Amino acid sequence: MGKTDRGEHPLMFDDYTVQQVDPNWLQERVKPKRHIGLTAELCILCRACEDVCPWECIFMMSPDIIQNADNPSIQTLASQSSAVFIIDDNECTRCAICVERCPTDALWLGRVEGN
Repeated sequence: MGKTDRGEHPLMFDDYTVQQVDPNWLQERVKPKRHIGLTAELCILCRACEDVCPWECIFMMSPDIIQNADNPSIQTLASQSSAVFIIDDNECTRCAICVERCPTDALWLGRVEGN
């Protein structure tokens, strides 16, 4: 068995059978039709949401990253904001741990309408 910088390679399994996925089973694993919302007026920029996220998909970024945006309304928002709150939707599972951790209830879990 070879080694990597993190130790030995994991075992490779070959005792499996390839099967077509049942669409009903797959549907159960689709993310809930919810989203994480932020009430910016309540946010104290403590970054607890970033710290507690098990998927490391929440980022509190400097507004400088969007100051040169093509859209003037985004440029205005960047000039008036202390931070830009970003959630990587591809990684977020809507576990809502960040919502529970938020000390000021600035984060909330909402339903997506129309789906």
